Amino acid sequence: MHFRLCNLLFFAGLLVTLLPGCRRNHYLVDTGKIDMHLSVMDLGSDIFDTPPPAMADKADSLRSSYGGIMDTYCRALGLVSISSAEWKKDFVTYATDLGNAAIWDSVKRVWPSLEPLRSGLEDAFRHYLYYFPGHQVPRVVACISSFNNSLIVDDSLLMISLDRYLGASSKYYPSLGIYSYQSRKMAPEYVVTDCMYGWASTEWNIDDMGYGSHNLLTVMMHEAKLEYFTRCMVPEASDTILFGFTQSQMRFCIDNEKRIWEYLVGNDMLFSTDSFIIRKMTGEAPFTSYFAEESPGRAVVWTGFRIIEAYMKNNPDVTLEKLMTVTDFQEILSGARYHP
Repeated sequence: MHFRLCNLLFFAGLLVTLLPGCRRNHYLVDTGKIDMHLSVMDLGSDIFDTPPPAMADKADSLRSSYGGIMDTYCRALGLVSISSAEWKKDFVTYATDLGNAAIWDSVKRVWPSLEPLRSGLEDAFRHYLYYFPGHQVPRVVACISSFNNSLIVDDSLLMISLDRYLGASSKYYPSLGIYSYQSRKMAPEYVVTDCMYGWASTEWNIDDMGYGSHNLLTVMMHEAKLEYFTRCMVPEASDTILFGFTQSQMRFCIDNEKRIWEYLVGNDMLFSTDSFIIRKMTGEAPFTSYFAEESPGRAVVWTGFRIIEAYMKNNPDVTLEKLMTVTDFQEILSGARYHP
């Protein structure tokens, strides 16, 4: 089984700034008839609320009840497979480590209940089934990963590491070399949108899309599609949470939308295959180095999102399911008639 590990330091998840021209109601759809109840498997509690002397016996129970989920979890942590004769010893050492117990105590203070997570994800996946009827909703598991991964995702599993969502003031993050512009987004309010973005990035993996040329336009627009998907799944999320921008960074994008687009076109950057340029424009960063320091990193992804919004507005017959499979971004550019 293939799975994806996500250190989500810039994705998004919830109620503040709306973009000019985006005060539309088309994101708000009626999901009341979607019959779905989501449960969250609490692997973290099942492990770390067990007294250390009972952990060896508990390990057998967890291996039996969680099965492949436990194997995925252990592989993500760098532990041996549950099929190995050494697994129980390896797992018990991890599960009774005092450092991990301290992390779990911090998680429980920030996350005394999983109900906000469960209800938020249930609403998001109701939207998912609205747009993609018949698709599979993943099993959702809450855990910790000793700060290794924000999400562990495969085609049927969404595992959330709550220790990556302790809040910007967590004492752990500076010692891990995580910068303040990154830890700002490692907070509970980002979990739901991070999950939906992570789910989409696995459903529509850029390497499997068959885009052809790997240039800035391709990466920018693929990322924008994932953001648009996330907006549709969590329609009431604020734009600051969705994109991981501060209020001032959001204002920079709004005020400079035309200039950003003109810079990309005027400097012939859209079709650049230079990996350095692509990374600088679309990667995680405190700001976009080609623009002002007041800009956010990934500002061009926001521009791509605006293009996709225009495209979907001008082409109401295009469904979200169809959009996510489009590989010809020239078609989107033409259909969007984007003129910021």
